[in-house]
Amino acid sequence: MDIKVRDRAKARHFFVDQLGLDVLGEGPDHTFLVLGDQVLGLRDAGKGERTQGVHHLAFRVQEWTGLRNRLKRARIEVSKEKERDDSRSLYLKGPGGLLVELVYRPDPSVRPCRMTHAPPAAPPDETESPAPKRRRR
Repeated sequence: MDIKVRDRAKARHFFVDQLGLDVLGEGPDHTFLVLGDQVLGLRDAGKGERTQGVHHLAFRVQEWTGLRNRLKRARIEVSKEKERDDSRSLYLKGPGGLLVELVYRPDPSVRPCRMTHAPPAAPPDETESPAPKRRRR
């Protein structure tokens, strides 16, 4: 995923120095960062070009213990915390107002991603008669 940023040095500092992502490569108008098998491109926004469009970025973290303290030491503001049945999230205030979510899911096999490449099935038409039920043998 690539995002447009107004201040690439500030964005680079946030993701590399504060969150610990590695620099994969840099050019005159971009910086590529890597975290595991995820790549994030930081691209300079042109004059008058919008930097909005991405609601937030989410990164899966391997450990939850001590995460809040590490963020506090890095002077990263946690704006929200969310607990779910199978995961926890911290939402961070990133550069330029970008919202960044750190997600911890202890066992991803418990609830794998439900996203598929096929569009979701349309709901049945109310006017159609329901399909006959099959008998079990």
